Amino acid sequence: MPAIYLHEHTVLDEEIDGQGHVNNLVYLHWMQSAAVAHSTAQGWPPERYQQAEAGWVVRTHNIEYLVPAFANEQIVVHT
Repeated sequence: MPAIYLHEHTVLDEEIDGQGHVNNLVYLHWMQSAAVAHSTAQGWPPERYQQAEAGWVVRTHNIEYLVPAFANEQIVVHT
């Protein structure tokens, strides 16, 4: 499995909060989506985990917010 996976995403209008930028919880969702996409690209989609009665969990995460993200911006999540 490649050590780094690049997951591209365009910020959606519904991901914007009342302060006019991406809501902090959305970043965590992006991380989860990137992890699932990475696993799927390696031949382990969610269905395969279900069939194997196995899975993975996030034990820790760290998000450092450097600049806000806004609607229609291109985001790349690295796993």
